[in-house]
Amino acid sequence: MLALDSADILNIGIDPDYKRQGHGTALLKHLIEELRKRDIGEILLEVRAGNKPAIQFYKRQGFEEISVRKNYYTKNSKNQSHREDGIIMSIK
Repeated sequence: MLALDSADILNIGIDPDYKRQGHGTALLKHLIEELRKRDIGEILLEVRAGNKPAIQFYKRQGFEEISVRKNYYTKNSKNQSHREDGIIMSIK
């Protein structure tokens, strides 16, 4: 199924030297504005459940948690494989 009224953000990043200076907020706001001009009704993204700073950042921009992908990500630590949920977020 092809959805022409929604967009998925696959990746967004800011150089560590420029974090906490408003660049991420400006970038995301600009992206949202451009997508709205193209009549995109819903913008979706996914973030690891353990990435609390990113989740809070997206919530401040108006995104809401809409779903969870249980055990979606693999995370290796000390030679043990652990699973981590993926949080799907949306702004309309």
